[in-house]
Amino acid sequence: MVHSSHSSPGLVEKLAECGFNAVLIDCEHGAIGPERAEEMARAANLSGIVSILRPEDPSPWMVTKYLECGVDGLMIPLVPDATVAKAIVDRFRFSAPFDHQDRVLILMIETIEAVRNLEEIMAVDGVDAYFVAPGDLALTIGETPITYRWQKGDKPKAVADAVDGAINTIVGSGRACGTLVNHDDVAEFMGKGVRLFYDHANHMLAHGASDFHRRIESARRASK
Repeated sequence: MVHSSHSSPGLVEKLAECGFNAVLIDCEHGAIGPERAEEMARAANLSGIVSILRPEDPSPWMVTKYLECGVDGLMIPLVPDATVAKAIVDRFRFSAPFDHQDRVLILMIETIEAVRNLEEIMAVDGVDAYFVAPGDLALTIGETPITYRWQKGDKPKAVADAVDGAINTIVGSGRACGTLVNHDDVAEFMGKGVRLFYDHANHMLAHGASDFHRRIESARRASK
C-alpha cells in the first residue's frame, strides 16, 4: 500500500500503473476532504486498485462519512483500547450493512497505550489487519518524530523494540500485520511476518530524485 502524499486522483491512477495493490487516501494529514476523497476513490476503482482511507480521528461518525465516499476500506488512527476498537467495528458494520465483509478495516497501533492493550484490541472481532506506526509510536515513548529517520534506517532502540513487540504479538496471533518500510528493510520485516508493506509516494519521489542527481553528478565528474 502506498500513501498518495497528495490530493490528486491523477496520482492515484499513476500509482496504480506502478503496480501497487492499494493506495492510502489520507484525511488525517493534509488537505483531502470528503469530495476529493470520493474522486480519489473513484480513480482507484477505475484503475483496478484498492482505496484505503485514513480519517481524521477514530470518531465513529467518520466511519460512516468516509465509507459513503466509496472507499474500499478504512485505516483508523489513534485506537488506544478495545472499547474504541469495538465502537469502530460496530459503526463499520452499521455503515456498510450489505458489504462490510468485502471492505477492509485496519486499526493503527501507534501509541504505547495501544501496544499495552494490543491483545484486548485483537480480541475484538471484525478487524482485517493491524498497522504498527513507528513515527507516531515514537512520540508516545519520548522520542522525537522519526518517520523520515526511520526511512533512512535510523531506528532508535526503544522504538524498534516497541515495534517488534507489537509485530510479534500480531503475527503470533495469526493476524495480518502491516508497518512502514524503507528501501532496505522489506526483507527484514517480511521475515518477521509482516505482510502489509507501506511507504509514501513522497519518500519514493525523494529517493528517485536523489538517485537521479547522483547519476548526473557522477557523469559530470566522469566527463572532466
